[in-house]
Amino acid sequence: MVIFYGLLGGILYALAQTSFLTYLHPDLKFIFVFLLFQTYLTFNLAQLGLKNEGEKFIPFQMISLTIRFILSVVFIGFFAYIHTPNLVLFVSNFFVLYLCSTNFEIFGLLRNLRRF
Repeated sequence: MVIFYGLLGGILYALAQTSFLTYLHPDLKFIFVFLLFQTYLTFNLAQLGLKNEGEKFIPFQMISLTIRFILSVVFIGFFAYIHTPNLVLFVSNFFVLYLCSTNFEIFGLLRNLRRF
């Protein structure tokens, strides 16, 4: 996870230094930190499911995905409530990063589910 988010942060920093800056929202740092925190929280929750030989892995994983989705909706709702400028760009940047991080977690989930 650390390597993935380190690479993603490096790519975002490099994009911010180029002419692609017009496609990046000024609050992209908040999105990145939020998704990093959210991944850490849901990863630790899923690890609780691996205790006792993975007896409750699948329910804990589903709970963590649900929490991830609800937190994401609340996050976007908060920024919409405070009238963030260029909300469409904000939401599109959020969902691109959300799908990247979720895709990474889904591959990990599929790898772990093969053991059950």
